[in-house]
Amino acid sequence: MNIKTIFKINMALIFLQGLPLFISLFSPEFKMMIISDAFGKNPSADAIVMFDQFALVVGLVVLGIITLIYGALSFNDVAVLRRISLLLFALAGFFALPDLISVLEGSPTAPLPVILMGLISMGLFYYGAKKGTV
Repeated sequence: MNIKTIFKINMALIFLQGLPLFISLFSPEFKMMIISDAFGKNPSADAIVMFDQFALVVGLVVLGIITLIYGALSFNDVAVLRRISLLLFALAGFFALPDLISVLEGSPTAPLPVILMGLISMGLFYYGAKKGTV
């Protein structure tokens, strides 16, 4: 499979993973729905402020990762693209790790589709690092 195709698919998957955070920045109702999953029906003002910061920081990190992947599309050397794919695999792994730990602990976590998209991204990046073509 073409590494650049893998990168494009992963950009879409990563954007979809961050979409709930982006929506929560602009929709108070959606934000309260997400916050109530973790903090109960009546979250404190501090919990809301903390979530707002979390959504902003993680949302911007998601956009930064997408920008990094988009920039990697400019390379044409297969060895360079495979190396970048391996590095992005590690980054995707660390991005997915908190959700996996939360699932194992039984703590509140992201919805299952978001977790699965993270694991699919990791798998695609790993495949690109090992067998990707240009």
